[in-house]
Amino acid sequence: MSKSKPKAKSKSKTGEGSMGSEGRTADTALAALYRQFSPLPSPVWWFADEHIAGFALPPAQSDWQCFTNRCDIADQLREGGYTTQLGDFDIPMDMAQPQTVCYRVSKEKALVHYIINQALVRLPVGGSLLLSGHKNDGLHNYAKKTAALMGCSADIKKHDGAAYVATIIKQQAPSSLLDDSQYTLIREIALVPQLFSKPGVFGWQKQDRGSTLLIEYLPDFLSKFDSPPARVADLGCGYGFISVMAAQCLPDAQWLLTDNNASAILAAEKNCSVHGLRSELVLADCAAGLQGPVDMVLCNPPFHQGFAVAGSLTDRFLAAAHRLLARQGRALFVVNQFIPLERKALGLFSASEVLLEHDGFKLVCLHK
Repeated sequence: MSKSKPKAKSKSKTGEGSMGSEGRTADTALAALYRQFSPLPSPVWWFADEHIAGFALPPAQSDWQCFTNRCDIADQLREGGYTTQLGDFDIPMDMAQPQTVCYRVSKEKALVHYIINQALVRLPVGGSLLLSGHKNDGLHNYAKKTAALMGCSADIKKHDGAAYVATIIKQQAPSSLLDDSQYTLIREIALVPQLFSKPGVFGWQKQDRGSTLLIEYLPDFLSKFDSPPARVADLGCGYGFISVMAAQCLPDAQWLLTDNNASAILAAEKNCSVHGLRSELVLADCAAGLQGPVDMVLCNPPFHQGFAVAGSLTDRFLAAAHRLLARQGRALFVVNQFIPLERKALGLFSASEVLLEHDGFKLVCLHK
């Protein structure tokens, strides 16, 4: 049986703005939304997606409630003084009604529709929804569809860096809601093997090509071990594809799965339960707080943060793998070919070797 241990601690589109801690240019749509924050009629609900990671926050205000599905974002908001709920953007029914809802639209349409639907239902007549984004994010389409359901028109204003903010004032109860692809439902996405996932998880409707390449090579990688790894960590596990597939080669192993996305942990927990993995699932940012040692690390690390490329994520996953591995342990990473992971790893690991390059990906073996 799997058990979940949530931890409260934890393509590119950029515009003009300051540099964040990840070396990224600040998202101009987020900056435009921030400029609307004071004053706003309260209570205010703020749905915070991955775009805010590493950037300075506006001063916290009383009577604000933030929602996020990422533990690193939750940490950042709480450290900034914001009251924050970490989960799958689920809102308790007894929570006080907002007067304003703020949201920089996400990359995934189903998630955007789900969050807008929360505003459609929970805002009172006269309440306001503020949406920000760029044209290519679908901002205009989202705003106009939402306004039609609220019985009004959207006030869409252009800001610096080709950003837009739409203000929509609710005039009536919605006659219907946007199609959010049943966002909360963990559903079957594959039969052989049986796999489950949901919107809000990266690549939730597919089997990632990089992860598939890692699994195809895994038997060769396991041949490098003197004995089968007894404890394995899956860093950035997503819905658990790598662990489920790798467990077919390691039926007696114990599995440690971690991701910073609460939505992913929910789906991974379902898959571990269905396949009977002896597993521990931890909501953590780049494996922060996890305890080793493990004999093997498997990892397909993300390299995007919001709409931008975040190079230091690779360094953080490498450091986590090194910290968790037992002496003589090995890690197998799959990354895009342009990421110099094998060079980055040399300062930490005794050996770093590119095992395979194929279809835009490469497999890198690291030996502690």
